[in-house]
Amino acid sequence: MKYILAFTITALLFSCNQQKITQLEVELQQVKKQNELIMEQSSGKDQFIEEYTTTLNEVYDNLENIRKREGMITEYSKSIEKSKEANVKKKMLSNIESIDNYINRSKKKLNTLKTRFKDSEMTSKAFEETIEKLTKELEEKELYIAELRTEVDSLNQKVAQASFDIKERDLIIEEQTEQMNVAHYIIGTDDELEEKQIITEKGGFIGIGTTTVVSSTLNRDDFVTANISDTETITISGNKEDIEIISAHATGSYELVGETEEETKLEIKDPDEFWKMRYLVILVE
Repeated sequence: MKYILAFTITALLFSCNQQKITQLEVELQQVKKQNELIMEQSSGKDQFIEEYTTTLNEVYDNLENIRKREGMITEYSKSIEKSKEANVKKKMLSNIESIDNYINRSKKKLNTLKTRFKDSEMTSKAFEETIEKLTKELEEKELYIAELRTEVDSLNQKVAQASFDIKERDLIIEEQTEQMNVAHYIIGTDDELEEKQIITEKGGFIGIGTTTVVSSTLNRDDFVTANISDTETITISGNKEDIEIISAHATGSYELVGETEEETKLEIKDPDEFWKMRYLVILVE
């Protein structure tokens, strides 16, 4: 009887211990799972914080690059109307495109960071405020880019108008210069010049002592047009002794040089003085 009772007590004790062991094992597994979950959450938070820091640094770098390019664009916009450099506009547009790329990259990174922050179930007002602040700044930069594009278009129109005005002014100056450099001359015998009413007889008495002078009524079509700037000599068919300059030109401003018995050159020594009279009449006897 004593043996049976002892065996029964031993069996009961073993059964109780076994249940406690099983329960402890279950509790241990639960603790392990909770610990793993805590470690996983902690690791996720560490990873998010690292990603958050990296993203913010990249966005701040992008904003700094944007500010640098804004400064460059400001300098270009000051000189674009005065500058003759053809690639100023290209430089401005290139910087605008760079700013646009920096903005798009930064927005994409911030949007990813927002999603990660939401999924992490973290609560940090400072994190949220920083992300929102940067997002707002990027949105302001987008508006600035739109204004810049409008400004560039406006500057292009101004430059185009200025270029047109300059070309028109240059054309007027060129025409005026050509007119200023235009002179006219005619070579002919006495009869030829009288027939064209280029010369007339003045003074004297019954044909004696008259002077041949340039007529007051000239027909420009009878004259040869010359460019003062490049007319240094005029070739005349005839002997030097038979040639007379009828129009009033300063004596020391030219010289008749006999090349041969049948050819003479009128050499213009002082163009400014010589061409004060724009119509040159040469009489060949």
